[in-house]
Amino acid sequence: MASVSLRVPDELKRKMDEHSEINWSAVIRANIEEEIGRLESRSIGHAVATSERLSNEIDEREVKDENTAETIRKWREKRYGTNLE
Repeated sequence: MASVSLRVPDELKRKMDEHSEINWSAVIRANIEEEIGRLESRSIGHAVATSERLSNEIDEREVKDENTAETIRKWREKRYGTNLE
C-alpha cells in the first residue's frame, strides 16, 4: 500500500490526538475513496448526458439506411484523404 503524507493545522491535530481511539488513516482513506467515487460518478454522468445529447442531434432520416461500417469508412476517407481498405 502506498503512503501519503498531509499537513493539518496544529489545532486540528490537537483535536485528533484527543481521540486516539479513532483510526485517522482509515477515516481519511474512506473520505478519499468517497470523493473519488463522486468524481467518477460525475464523469460517467457527464458522458451519459453527452451521449444522449449527441443521439438527440442525429437526424434519423439521414442515417436510417446507412451502414455503420460504410459510414466509418467515409469518415476515415474524409479525415485521411484516402481509402484505407
